[in-house]
Amino acid sequence: MRYGGILILLAVLVWPNSGEAQESQLLVSPGTVPEVWGDLLVPDGPGPHPAVVLLHGSKGWRPGYVEIARRFTEVGFAALVLDYYAQIGGADNLSEECLQKWDGWRQAVRDASVYLRSQPSVDGSRIALVGISRGAFLAVSVAASIPSVVAVVDYYGGRGDGAHAPEVEVGGLPPVLIIHGEADTVVPVSFAHELKAAVLDAGGEVEMHLFPGEEHGFNAFWAESYSENAAEQAFDLTVAFLRTRFER
Repeated sequence: MRYGGILILLAVLVWPNSGEAQESQLLVSPGTVPEVWGDLLVPDGPGPHPAVVLLHGSKGWRPGYVEIARRFTEVGFAALVLDYYAQIGGADNLSEECLQKWDGWRQAVRDASVYLRSQPSVDGSRIALVGISRGAFLAVSVAASIPSVVAVVDYYGGRGDGAHAPEVEVGGLPPVLIIHGEADTVVPVSFAHELKAAVLDAGGEVEMHLFPGEEHGFNAFWAESYSENAAEQAFDLTVAFLRTRFER
């Protein structure tokens, strides 16, 4: 059964138009199945390091996400900026194509976790999904199916794909950190409250931090809505949350 929220979800998974995204890289040898596309950054010093999988928004992979990932390596985390559109492409909002591709995007995240576990510099038992906008919805929808994912960070997203009941979408999730701007007119802050309530109802662990006056994309330096102060605060909250979960 599809729930009415799916159309709302598709309507709001929009990223401010900020230029064309450049291409990602194939991270495995040509002909390897499954393929994994994006960019992997690893900290200096001995590993293995816990890892973050950064999931882009609806406009797709862009080099700006690599700069965000670089910040994670500076605090000791490996960071994979995953291009989950690379093999099957993106999809417009309010489209049946988006629904049809959702499972393929979920599989790309699972494949990325397998790839990370094969990397000697990465501790494959300590992986976190950090999703931005559509990537946050995707992180929530797939994390419970990946045993090595120990945490989820949701930047101005919401719960899953909207096609299932809340208790199904959030059941079994690892600890979740929700970060959202209260003035978000793209993905309303009500989505954050709904996700928090659903996780708690399912017996999960969740933290939520709301930023008054901040819009969608407030931590994306390429977006008009970028707020340096809020972005820095949100990043610090993210790192503190992940360190606690990685150390368990």
